[in-house]
Amino acid sequence: MGIEISGNSGRPPHEAAEASKSQATANSNQPRAGSAAKGQTAGGDQLKLSNQAAQLQALEAEIANLPVVDTQRVQDVQRTLATGSFQVEPARVADKVLTFEAGLARAQ
Repeated sequence: MGIEISGNSGRPPHEAAEASKSQATANSNQPRAGSAAKGQTAGGDQLKLSNQAAQLQALEAEIANLPVVDTQRVQDVQRTLATGSFQVEPARVADKVLTFEAGLARAQ
């Protein structure tokens, strides 16, 4: 039994893209980096990003440069599913789940 997903390019839905554009427009109306770099905005308010916020910005930039979908990997999985040769390795799956969970615990 195969699962066919059509019409999904791996991009966010139209609404999410529009929300992103709206946020970018709102951000463009704020003071430029020159004043924010000094920690001051035009009105005298101060802005200081936490280390976590700076890390999130760096991760966001890194993720933006990654491909949305590894098409070769998807095709390989589809082929193995179609031929019935897909085999689950329970120990490998368990290791991956534990690694993922450990990563989540470190992030908190």
